[in-house]
Amino acid sequence: MTTLKLIITVILLSTFKGGTQQLEDYQWKNRVLLFFDVSWESNAINSQLGKFSGVREEIVDRDLILFVATPKGIFTGRGHPQDMQLKDVYNTANVSEKFKGVVLIGKDGGVKLKKDFEINPQLVFDLIDSMPMRRAEMRSGKNH
Repeated sequence: MTTLKLIITVILLSTFKGGTQQLEDYQWKNRVLLFFDVSWESNAINSQLGKFSGVREEIVDRDLILFVATPKGIFTGRGHPQDMQLKDVYNTANVSEKFKGVVLIGKDGGVKLKKDFEINPQLVFDLIDSMPMRRAEMRSGKNH
């Protein structure tokens, strides 16, 4: 389990760009994948992040940033709190504090996917690849 947490941490930290105060700061730059649960250490979070641990290249290629959101705050995979307004994250994702699942926020700031745990990473990638902005990125050869 420690190895899995290390792998997840490396993925999250490699895709995280520090210093951001709000989800809106990522708008037009990144897609944001939020994992919601009661704790960043929950079995569902660990399992879901584990599914994304082997697809780092696909995450980076799609300008995807991953965060864990709980009623206590927004965290990296190591459990380090992020300086984001919790209420704004829940409002942007259009979920309650009781929601347990995954929300994808597009580069335009809109909710593109909201599903209960667990979700296959390929579903997220296929959805992103079907979006007009992503299609334009692929046509222009811009990976990220």
